[in-house]
Amino acid sequence: MSNQQLMAELASEYWKLLRAFERAATLAPESARGRLTAQARYSGGRLDSLIDKAGLRLATFDGMMFEINMPAIAVNAEDVSGSQALVVERTIEPTVISESTVILTGKVFLAPASDKEG
Repeated sequence: MSNQQLMAELASEYWKLLRAFERAATLAPESARGRLTAQARYSGGRLDSLIDKAGLRLATFDGMMFEINMPAIAVNAEDVSGSQALVVERTIEPTVISESTVILTGKVFLAPASDKEG
């Protein structure tokens, strides 16, 4: 495994951990929530800075219309296969890109576009 691939996987795992931390912070007592939110912001900034130095970027697709050429795998494609228009409900794993090359394909959860419009 190349160093770039290793860095991409590490960045993806860190991103997922950070998202889980942000969700958990919303459940914390009000007295601790501000500190936890600030820590999440700081950690997110560090992640952005480090991957930028490595020549990488993370792509998420929340709210975007799903297209067949999107560099992400739909984990629930069989559940929404009859729907005409699909939207990315949430990014489960980000796509990691170096210049214009996909290093690590992301994972997304889809919903019919009509469910998101209303």
